[in-house]
Order: sequence, then C-alpha cells, then structure tokens
Amino acid sequence: MEVLRALGSLIESPAAEHARVAAALGLPAVPAAAEHARVVAQQRYPHASVYLGAEGMMGGEALDRVAGFRRALGLRRQRGPQRGTTASADHLASLLGLLASVDEWRREESDGARKALLAQARVTLVWEHLASWTGPYLASFERCGAPFYEAWASLLGDSLARLGRELAFPRYLPAALRAAPELADPRREGGAAFVGALLAPARTGVILLRDDLLRLADETGLACRAGERRYVLNSFLAQDPGVALAWLAAHAENWSGRVASAGPAPIARWWTERAKATARVLRELATDVQNAPPVTSSAEVR
Repeated sequence: MEVLRALGSLIESPAAEHARVAAALGLPAVPAAAEHARVVAQQRYPHASVYLGAEGMMGGEALDRVAGFRRALGLRRQRGPQRGTTASADHLASLLGLLASVDEWRREESDGARKALLAQARVTLVWEHLASWTGPYLASFERCGAPFYEAWASLLGDSLARLGRELAFPRYLPAALRAAPELADPRREGGAAFVGALLAPARTGVILLRDDLLRLADETGLACRAGERRYVLNSFLAQDPGVALAWLAAHAENWSGRVASAGPAPIARWWTERAKATARVLRELATDVQNAPPVTSSAEVR
C-alpha cells in the first residue's frame, strides 16, 4: 500500500524528494515542472470529480461523495498524500494516500467488528472513488510523449489491478457511473449543452485533451484557435461541422477500444459502451450535416 501512496505523490508538481521516490520504484527520471504542467496540470487533471461529474469540472457531487466517505470514517480534516500536507479530497494523491491509511488502520485494528468495517471501507474506496475513473485516466497517458508519466501510469494501473484481484467488488456499478447522464443531443438540447457535454468524460465515455484538439486540426486542416477547449470546439464546429463531428466520432470509437480493458471488467465495459454510444451520436450528427441542403443566400434567390 505504501507503493500506492508513493505513486500518488508523483502526480503532484515535481519536488526534490520525488527523485528518490521515483528511483525506488524503478521509474525514469522525474521531469521538470514545465513537463508536469504540459502533461498533467494543464490537461490530465488528477481529480475524480473531473471524470465522474456531469459538468466535467472539479467539485460538485463527485467531490461531495468523497467528503461523505471521509466523514463516515470519522475523518474531518483532509490529509494530503504526504504527512503534514493538504490537498483536495478527490485528488488522486489524496485518494491513494487515504487508501494506504485505511489499509494500515485495518491491519492494526484488534477489534473484529471494526476491522471488518475497515475492510469494507477499503473496498468502497477503491470501487467508488478510484476504479470508477482511474482506468480511462491512466489510459490517457499512453503515448503522451513523457516517458516518466507513461511509466508512472503503467505502474499505477498494474498496482491497482493487483489490488483489485484481492478484493470482492460489488455487483453494481459505482454510484457516479449509474447517475451519469448521456451526451446532450444538440438536435434537442442545443449547441451549448452539446459542446459542454463533449468535455465531460462521464457523459461521453471519452477524455478529450487539448492535445487531441491539436491533432484534430493537424489531421483535418481546420484552424485551431488559441483558447480553452470549449472555445476551440466551437471554432471547429463553426468552420466545418461535418468534418469536425466525423473526426470526433472516430476519436470516440478509438477511445472505446483503448479503455476496453482499463480497470475492473464492469467498469471498463461501462466506459467502452458509453464511448461507443457517443461515437454513434457523433456519426449521426456528421451525416445530418453532410446531407443537409446547402444554404442559399438571399442574393442568389433574387
């Protein structure tokens, strides 16, 4: 369990002690802060709520669930991944640190009833607050161009998989996945709702990074404007909606394959099916746009 705590600490901004931790785990050299910013801080936000919430943003109900879990354990002040530090309750480092602590408390507990409760708490923490999103999150590091983070994600994925084989998980899906709404259909809910939903992984089954949008521009010839992802998506859809939607559909289909084995089977299947459903909707929209009659200007009518 201390390995998980150590791995959690390495997703934070690089610090002097990270070199020693990485070497002990057999990982490549810790990158500079700029690399962490490019790969993690500006794209792959290590917060459960980003991947489990309907808005695709930090906070909200997903964060509240973690806070509620901590209260059930009798914890009030959020302990960070390193003793004496603090971090958001749904931050990956905090969740892995809490998991290591719960396991330590379980092993040290002499009361049988309390020990059983801590064992169940460990299962709940892994199932509801880690396995529910870390599969696709770690998959997003594949071919990210940073050897340290690629190796880190692979090692953490393997470590969580080994832990999962030791635990008896519930038959039902995590609450956040059961509650997640599907992709908003612009034909019924409007363009703003649609673009917002595209950026919420729980609604699409897909993690759409800034790097993906740059690749969309490279592969389609569309101009990639500087700005936040919502602005960039709106720009693509304004330039050539058929091309942009077709690319996004292909990306969602590809993503469904990438997450097919990412995490426990029921959760991986949920992410895969959600991504496939998103791909179907995007293909329908692309076809609708491509088959729509051309708009005739008033000058041509005259």
